[in-house]
Amino acid sequence: MMTEGPLATFTLDLDILRGMLGLDEESTPRAVVRAARAVAPGFAAVALSVAAAEGHTLGSGSQDEVRRARDRIAYYEQVAARAARSATARIVKGPALARRYPSPLVRSMCDLDLLVPDEAALWRVVREVAAAHTPDLLHVSLLTRGTDRDLVATLCWPAPDPLLDPDHKIEVATVVHAGDLERIPVRRGAPADPAVADLLALAEERFQHPFGVKDAIDVAVLLGSPRAPQPAAVVAAARAYLLAPELLELVDYACSHPGLLSAPSPRLMEPLRAAARAETARRATTPARPATPVNSPVNAADGDVRQRMAQGLPVHGLYLRAVHGTDQADQLVSRIEDFASGVLLRSPVADFLLVGRERVDQRLYQAALKALEPSAGEPAGLSW
Repeated sequence: MMTEGPLATFTLDLDILRGMLGLDEESTPRAVVRAARAVAPGFAAVALSVAAAEGHTLGSGSQDEVRRARDRIAYYEQVAARAARSATARIVKGPALARRYPSPLVRSMCDLDLLVPDEAALWRVVREVAAAHTPDLLHVSLLTRGTDRDLVATLCWPAPDPLLDPDHKIEVATVVHAGDLERIPVRRGAPADPAVADLLALAEERFQHPFGVKDAIDVAVLLGSPRAPQPAAVVAAARAYLLAPELLELVDYACSHPGLLSAPSPRLMEPLRAAARAETARRATTPARPATPVNSPVNAADGDVRQRMAQGLPVHGLYLRAVHGTDQADQLVSRIEDFASGVLLRSPVADFLLVGRERVDQRLYQAALKALEPSAGEPAGLSW
């Protein structure tokens, strides 16, 4: 259910962008665009669209940059629509947020995040995306908790203008709210209201990095939209997903930029502050995850992947080979197998070497390929 209007007053112009980017008030629009380019890939398009909204003339290069940003969003919309038809995948942030940006502003968007209901749906989406777009990179992350496990699969391929724009990147996940791996546990699903789900997904990012300019603008757009969510729904979801402190920090951060977001509704802020105090108190009395590894076999070459899995810490899958056309491709979910030197993830789409560190020993990689030799399948290298 939506409110009858915005929960705050949102404004974005060149003056506000100057302040957000740390520029003085005399800085030229060109300086704003240059500073925006340093924030993140594609963020310059936001500054260019703001300049155009204020009546500044865009040259052919600037117009093309804004066009490519819009085309990227439309392209991701198509990918997401196909995924939704095949596996009830939901967009998280991305195009859902871009639709809320007031015209003619554009949102910068490097990747597309899709939430799926279970692992079987994840592999269906991965297979369809891979078949339609021929990615040149596929890897997974795995988080286990006893018999439960969640996965994130990432597919990448070049953008139409690969020398200027970042690769297309699609992340398909069974979980959005993975927590901090200490006092905030994994929380499955997402709120049914897309606007509430987007707010919580933005807040969740605080566990990965401090909030930045893009986050501030996103939350300002959401709260300043005529289709803003009900305050009670936002606070209830923040409580249920243990995110009230992070959401409050994000809103306060957006309000700290003069002019961007002003006068948030007390119907939102007062109960959100109360929820944040309650959650902060809960965390203070919740024991943190033990830092000492559990007793399990140690293999330095794979980054002690068995230990990490036993502790509920994430491990990552290095692509080894595709498995289409085999009995394994008919599986609905993946299985984890040990081999002499490490651990494999045998999925319906591909086989992966599970590792717990960024750098992988070449001998371990070769040993994993050798362990797969008795099985039928494609050779190493992406092949769809």
